[in-house]
Amino acid sequence: MSSLFILCVLLLSSCMTSKVLFVESTTITLKENMYSFENDSIRISYNFWSEDGSMSFIIYNKLNIPIYIDWKKSAFIPNEKMISYWQDETNTVSSYSGSNRVAYGVNYTNGRSKSKSIKEERIDMITPHAFISKYSFKILPKPKLPATDQIFDIHSTPLKFRNYIAVSTTEQFDKNVFYVDNDFYIHEVMRCPLDKLYKYKSPHTFHTKPM
Repeated sequence: MSSLFILCVLLLSSCMTSKVLFVESTTITLKENMYSFENDSIRISYNFWSEDGSMSFIIYNKLNIPIYIDWKKSAFIPNEKMISYWQDETNTVSSYSGSNRVAYGVNYTNGRSKSKSIKEERIDMITPHAFISKYSFKILPKPKLPATDQIFDIHSTPLKFRNYIAVSTTEQFDKNVFYVDNDFYIHEVMRCPLDKLYKYKSPHTFHTKPM
């Protein structure tokens, strides 16, 4: 790779900008640069950093017995619109395996494709002192953000979003059921040169596409 090409890439990235969005919560305190909810049974740790943000979190079981998450009764809720984490549908996943060989200057490919149907589980079990991770939705699919840097409060923010989780110590959800409702909102929007974007990388920030 030539030094001229590298220089052009660096100049281009310094001219392009993105927006960094800072997230706050009214129900969870920021600890060690991360939002983490905790009660006697579970701990939920969040990491929003990605392009347009991701509702990404880890649920850790603190108990000595299994716990269960009902994803149909759980939801991502942007601006009061409920989106269930579980849909009653089956997805088809395809894979391909093969090999290449060259004979008489011709490239031959031999292989086969496989398809399998995967149905997402409605209820997940978390064994004692173990965790599962969830990565489901973009936080900001079609943002309408201010053109200039701006700070918001809970009333003026362009986006509030919640993570609502149904938890039980029984798979049938017939007893010991409780619900976690963690809320967040965009507190600040700041324009940032693309080459300085990762200076602001943290679990409670995310960024938009380059502009």
